[in-house]
Amino acid sequence: MDKLQKTVSSEGRFKNLRETLKNCNPPAVPYLGMYLTDLAFIEEGTPNFTEEGLVNFSKMRMISHIIREIRQFQQTCYRIDHQPKVTQYLLDKALIIDEDTLYELSLKIEPRLPA
Repeated sequence: MDKLQKTVSSEGRFKNLRETLKNCNPPAVPYLGMYLTDLAFIEEGTPNFTEEGLVNFSKMRMISHIIREIRQFQQTCYRIDHQPKVTQYLLDKALIIDEDTLYELSLKIEPRLPA
């Protein structure tokens, strides 16, 4: 658990997670919050137009680099063998828990903090 927490830590702009993703072979499901943080940082910190009134292509390149990186993980297909037992379990209506019960279980695990 410690290794996983260290990997997904937001410390250093997700430095450990970026390194892990760079070295993994797709398919993988990256943490999109990291990319959304990057996009928000670019959007808020970089103007759309230069001082001369021209489109800021540097900003557009940064955005396209992030989108390209996300798409890299979407291009590789997952090879998942059909497991009838898993399908049967997921479709078993006897295991469905109603919304109120789920909410109560949620409160037991993570109680609401007083406002």
